[in-house]
Amino acid sequence: MSGRVRASRTAEGGFSLFELVVVLMIIAIASGLAAPGIQSGWRAREVRTGTRALAAVMRGLRERAVRRGAEQELVIDADGQTYRWTGEQQATLPGGAAVTGIRGGWRDQDGGARLVFYPNGGSSGIAVVVGQQDGDGSSFTIRVDPLLGTVVIRDATT
Repeated sequence: MSGRVRASRTAEGGFSLFELVVVLMIIAIASGLAAPGIQSGWRAREVRTGTRALAAVMRGLRERAVRRGAEQELVIDADGQTYRWTGEQQATLPGGAAVTGIRGGWRDQDGGARLVFYPNGGSSGIAVVVGQQDGDGSSFTIRVDPLLGTVVIRDATT
């Protein structure tokens, strides 16, 4: 009988505790290496999303200025994350995204920048750089042409 018991014990498969610990350590190391890449990808996505949202507001204001025949204003606050426009509407850039640089436009005393779209389709012109708050990673430039008022997004990191 003892021969049968030994045979059935050796026929049973399974993993030892040591093997399970090794596999768990490999998984932990792999996830530790992958986490920074996933986080930087998420932050880059927030910057792209914020850039597109701000550019969409600019395009909408240009269209509204032409359609209504009245000037439309966009104000980018000094905090670099909040922007507001004609009609008392406002929005905030997502998470780690912020306006990191502005060229052109009119400056307010509080440090904000003002962009005006005119009824003829033109604008006061501006170039807004949207990137990560800490300055790392990808960034995009939104250029608004002063004569035509066209809004163009370009990759600022290249």
